[in-house]
Amino acid sequence: MGYDIVTMGPLLCEIMRKELDKPLDRPADFTGPYPSGDTAIMLNAAARLGARCAMIGVVGDDGFGRCVTDRLKENGVDCSMIRVHPEAATGTAFVCYYSDGSRNFLFHVHHAAPGMLEPEDVKPEKLAGSKWLHVSGFTMSVNQASAEAIYKMVETASPESKVCFDPNIRPEALSEEEIRKLCMPVIRRADIIFPSKSEAAMLTGCATDEEGCRSWAADGKIVVLKNGDQGCRIYSGTEAFDVPGFSVEEVDPTGAGDTFCGAFLTGLTEGMSLEDCGRFANAAGAMSVRKQGPMEGAPSRAELEAFLQEQTNT
Repeated sequence: MGYDIVTMGPLLCEIMRKELDKPLDRPADFTGPYPSGDTAIMLNAAARLGARCAMIGVVGDDGFGRCVTDRLKENGVDCSMIRVHPEAATGTAFVCYYSDGSRNFLFHVHHAAPGMLEPEDVKPEKLAGSKWLHVSGFTMSVNQASAEAIYKMVETASPESKVCFDPNIRPEALSEEEIRKLCMPVIRRADIIFPSKSEAAMLTGCATDEEGCRSWAADGKIVVLKNGDQGCRIYSGTEAFDVPGFSVEEVDPTGAGDTFCGAFLTGLTEGMSLEDCGRFANAAGAMSVRKQGPMEGAPSRAELEAFLQEQTNT
């Protein structure tokens, strides 16, 4: 019996400013480390909600590596495919927040352990029978070896395995043409795509996200456009509908979209309708922003169900 969800990508520790409006080029206090990495955040959320999950990645033989892998293990993620590199340091992300809601990140990824991911880390025989293989554009953008590892996972996937793609790639890292070329092999194979604002238009070349999402849906894909605290818009075939979000007090928005993806995929593995998956995922994403640290607010199944029941009763 395979996993419900398998993913790969940079395993990071996040270190953040304690106060607002403290840029990264000036001395000021930090807090952390917090376990992080977009695909790891997604998988941690799914595991906490009951999915059988496995992670592929590389960490250093250091405290930061243990910080992130210990968290995943605590929540039930199979970490046997995470390689410990004897010489490279675990990846880090420094972040500062501003009063206007914007953030600034400084990643140490390309020349750290996350940049050591390679196709040989993918073991197709271990992935056979998995329900979902989750891919992030951020992973593919690290370097060519990381992209080749993703392509190998997708190309050698069992016929019964479905592929999920979350673009999550920063236009400032590559040109739009380079991003499209990089992502196209995964988009062709993807069964579901989770774009954020502007990504559907960028990746399809359409004038708007609406047009881009509908073009993917016309190709037979499920498309879930993430709209932050507004919820999500789901496209399937010729149908499109909105699932409203939930209002909560935000402490730290980092990882909310990844938590959303993990919850949505968990719902799919359990046979929920697309609308129910959207509501389930919107709730998980909302709950995740109530604590500092990208994995800290990920709810347990009991916490999420209690939150949804509370929302139904109000």
